Amino acid sequence: MASVRSRLRFIIAISLAVVLGAWLAWTSIGGSLETYAGPGELAVSADTTYRLNGTVAKGAPADAAARAQSSEGLRFTVVDKEDPSQRVRVLYRGSVPDQFKVGREVVVTGSVERGTFVARNDSLITLCPSKFTDRPEDTAT
Repeated sequence: MASVRSRLRFIIAISLAVVLGAWLAWTSIGGSLETYAGPGELAVSADTTYRLNGTVAKGAPADAAARAQSSEGLRFTVVDKEDPSQRVRVLYRGSVPDQFKVGREVVVTGSVERGTFVARNDSLITLCPSKFTDRPEDTAT
């Protein structure tokens, strides 16, 4: 009888380990299933999730008061870092990082809907300018 219990416990423990391992693998690769893309690389397919990387274009709200979002969300334009002629409008809802401003590099996760990149809530990340650059405009705060 004790042998059956210990085998049952062992089977339950192994099953639980397999389920938890599968969940861990699934959640860890979740971010890698999103394609990094610049404004010029986005496809119009709404079922594809992207991590849009680019620079905030002129016309974005400049200060915290101006960044107060309407019920619709925050709208701004992202331009490609290498080809400024490539641009996409972004609709974002959620908290806006303090470092968000024109000229700052950002990454936002979402998909393209009717020509506008619709971001997931609270997915906006601002990237710090490189401290290893020689260009003074990249290190201005």
